[in-house]
Amino acid sequence: MSRDFRSSQIDRRTAVSMLAASMLAGCGDSGIKSTGTGADGATSSAQQARSDVPLRILIADSLLSDSQSADGQSVAESIRVAWSMTQDQPLKIEVFDGSVFAGPASDAAAERSRATDFATEMLLADVAIAPQSYLGEIRAQDAAVRFSDELLKDYQTQYGKPFPAVINGLGDYGGNTWGIAVGAKVLALLALDSDVQCDSWAAYHDWVEQLDGKAAEPLAPGWAGSSFLNRCASSFTRRWLFNRTTMKPEIDSEDYVAALEQLAATAKRYPESAMTPGQIWHAIRRGELAGGIGYEVPDVVNDAESDQQTVDVREEFEVSVFDCPRETETDQLWLGPQTPLACLSSGCRQTSVSKQFIGWLSGGERISTVRQQIGLFSQTRTTPGNESSPSGSPYARWLAERLQTLQVTRGLILPGADRYYAVLDRQVLRCLAGEQSAAEALADAATQWDAITDELGREQQSVAWKRTLGFGG
Repeated sequence: MSRDFRSSQIDRRTAVSMLAASMLAGCGDSGIKSTGTGADGATSSAQQARSDVPLRILIADSLLSDSQSADGQSVAESIRVAWSMTQDQPLKIEVFDGSVFAGPASDAAAERSRATDFATEMLLADVAIAPQSYLGEIRAQDAAVRFSDELLKDYQTQYGKPFPAVINGLGDYGGNTWGIAVGAKVLALLALDSDVQCDSWAAYHDWVEQLDGKAAEPLAPGWAGSSFLNRCASSFTRRWLFNRTTMKPEIDSEDYVAALEQLAATAKRYPESAMTPGQIWHAIRRGELAGGIGYEVPDVVNDAESDQQTVDVREEFEVSVFDCPRETETDQLWLGPQTPLACLSSGCRQTSVSKQFIGWLSGGERISTVRQQIGLFSQTRTTPGNESSPSGSPYARWLAERLQTLQVTRGLILPGADRYYAVLDRQVLRCLAGEQSAAEALADAATQWDAITDELGREQQSVAWKRTLGFGG
């Protein structure tokens, strides 16, 4: 069977679809550029006449998982305030928590339904902000419309040119653009020492040993699998995730096993409490750690994790930022599954302002105040008129340079991607806990990946994987 697991959710899905279809005319293909005439012009006129109708925004709550001060209400308020400084259009913002259909987090049904449920709910929104791992499912449900070349050029003119890695690695599926990146954070080697050289993961392991346990890597639940793939992407280029023809998993091959064995060996030197990238940044800033792998999070996020210490009494250290170890000839970049994309919903009823809002999210005026609330949001474009000299914090400057590469390792954005990731994350954690060897953990992961592929349809998933890699329609 190909998608029978959704049948238990059909009642609400049918209701949602019927409600979306009964609304005002949707956005259609966003390849239709607003010209002020024709159907799109009529939409614009209607919007001008009804600027009091809220723009409906749906945000996946998983995008807030590394922003401990940024609960749904504070994020919504920061977006509303920043947007109101530039536009009068009101916003209705909802944070999707996955609880519509999902049971306990450990429930397999919950794992497989999250992206599917989000795609269904976004039919009731104008704009959806989702992790890139949801993109294949969003496309499978026809829940988004593509961005035309003309609109992308308009964004570039108004908000700046996207960094090469963003153009080459985010929002594309099957040769078309379905999402606009509103963040593109890359894991970096962070240290209090300003002179660190780790050219390989073996050298990194030796460095961690020298730090006497005062280092960490993102190995909290939901992050361990991505950290593992970050290592893989910088260690080898062959046999990436699936065989393109058969869709047989490659993750149990010797390269992956060696990478997981190395990760497990280094993880023994880390503190027992697993951390997210932002928590690692914060711990280094406070001097609790001397280094590790992570990325910068805003100060407002840090303050929420301060264990009730005030800014006045908390000493903070300067963090030096370096590339993660690289063992490949080509400079491949890994952008994790949590990377946020803004999508135009197929059920949107306010075309022009929806496009405008998405452009603004990616680089508009006062958007920096929103980035100070959400740890995963970041600059994804050059600043218009100032393309040569990146500014900001050391991490922000490093990230702007790092995103200049064209070589981006493709993650999982095919249907069921969140399920594949959940399996990998769980198996990596089992290996790190000593419950299984690296070979056993990845063999079990490959078996479970095969089962997911068979359930969703091997032929369909093969086509979807090729679209993930940039082929097909």
